[in-house]
Amino acid sequence: MEVKQIFPLFEEGRILKRDSLDFIRDYAPDFFRLLFGEYGNGVIAGFPVHGDGKNIVVGPGILKHEDSFFCMKKEAYLEFALYGEQVQVVLKKTDTHASPDFQTECYELSLESVRILEEGEYELGRFLLEPGARLRAYEEHKDFNDLITGFNTLNPVYIPFACEGGSTLVPFILRLYGKGILNSPKAEPLDLCFAVSCLNSPCVSAQLIQSYLSAREGTTQTGQDNWYLYQGLKRLYVQLVSGGEKRQKPKGMGGKTMID
Repeated sequence: MEVKQIFPLFEEGRILKRDSLDFIRDYAPDFFRLLFGEYGNGVIAGFPVHGDGKNIVVGPGILKHEDSFFCMKKEAYLEFALYGEQVQVVLKKTDTHASPDFQTECYELSLESVRILEEGEYELGRFLLEPGARLRAYEEHKDFNDLITGFNTLNPVYIPFACEGGSTLVPFILRLYGKGILNSPKAEPLDLCFAVSCLNSPCVSAQLIQSYLSAREGTTQTGQDNWYLYQGLKRLYVQLVSGGEKRQKPKGMGGKTMID
């Protein structure tokens, strides 16, 4: 499914059109560049993923790719038939072309078997859905331990969330971590300070997460990819929060999420 954005080009000698004014009213590229110019590539906001029983639905959002910002203003529906295998939602830039009046940037949303993404491709979440089951989305995650399950749960760990100098884990993951740590009697002052940052900051950089992990675990490792950061936080969460064991499958349900 192709999705695109259009914004006007104002040049000397061209006739000013009403459509051009409408587009600039709805899209302010200079505003985004001022706010997020120092950010790396990735999701700026939005793109929530859920299922409606037949399709995978991707909500509106904003993506930064190099010096441009892609704004998807409406929900997109992707037909789903890849049951029983790991699938990732991919947003990919496909083309840029210009006319005398407009520049158009084309992106494509797709559902694909999990693979290593190339330049200009961005994951919006991954999951393994069983036939007859419903995809559990953000609002249904119970706590940090519930982020990754075997089946039927959206895994947001690999989403590149843009921050200054690069990308990091999406704020939703860090908020779940912060909530759990603040309620832990085992938490130390460093843990509590980091938890407050997770809850109060619009995003927490990969560098800060790595510094926290290094200080807390006494290591000097410098890996900052999302999976590495999540695994580090998971280790601490198990130590500090009561009930840190992995989520168990309900007996007799085979790990399936039942729907009426």
